[in-house]
Amino acid sequence: MENASSRKRWVRTALLILWILFALLPLYWTVVTAFKLPKAIYSGPFFFPGIDFEPTTLSWQVLFSEERANFIKGLVNSVVIAAVSSFFSVFFAAFASYGLARYRYKYWLFKNDDLSFLVVSQRIMPPIVTVLAFFIIFKLFGLLDTHAGMILIYTIFNLPLALYLMKDFFAGIPQELEQAAAVDGYGKFDQIFRIVLPLASPGLAAAYMLSFFFVWNEFLFALMLTFDSANTLPVIITSWNTRMEPKWWFLSAVSILAIIPPCVLAVLLDRFLVERRFLRGVH
Repeated sequence: MENASSRKRWVRTALLILWILFALLPLYWTVVTAFKLPKAIYSGPFFFPGIDFEPTTLSWQVLFSEERANFIKGLVNSVVIAAVSSFFSVFFAAFASYGLARYRYKYWLFKNDDLSFLVVSQRIMPPIVTVLAFFIIFKLFGLLDTHAGMILIYTIFNLPLALYLMKDFFAGIPQELEQAAAVDGYGKFDQIFRIVLPLASPGLAAAYMLSFFFVWNEFLFALMLTFDSANTLPVIITSWNTRMEPKWWFLSAVSILAIIPPCVLAVLLDRFLVERRFLRGVH
């Protein structure tokens, strides 16, 4: 039995190592490519800097000199639009999902579960179906190529998913905690902000992170609804790729920097995802 258990552990470890290598290989290849000259890219493959090819910082010099202004503009736009729109999505979705988790509704044939599915079905719809309508509406209200317009569209688009994700978190919080807080004199908003939301922090963090990632990687709305001032990083990277030959060394350097903000966000919110606060610090 002990040998069988040991073999299973070694098999699991080997499979885990293989999966880690498989997942990290594209990232490693991107990092290595960012330090290559065109010759090393097209005459390769070469894998090890300083061993089978001579590393260079040419791509980084171009990025931080000739293309610095465009890159910073796209990075700032992406961070601001993603962070603010994700906040609004989670904020409004928190109250809506709390209502669906705590109260019973019936509108004609629709009850709570039906309403939840009806809301999330709006997220299932492909963005290409609505982008022309949004273009016309944004043009009418002067929201084209504005930060406010992009924040609005991404808030609308991510709101259903955030609501659907957080509903189960609120449903898992015992109502007795709110009733006890009511006995102690807390009003409804105090119960939500001091009791419910802190206990639902894993769901809030997960919904925020998922919304942020969707906005960060989204391309279609950013392409169709922005022209210059509110261009996000995916649009700017694509414009570099179309107005010049594919400079893989340069695009690899940009890609490395582009994944840093989502990684930082994941590290900052990680403790909320793994930490369960039910019945902790509640009086």
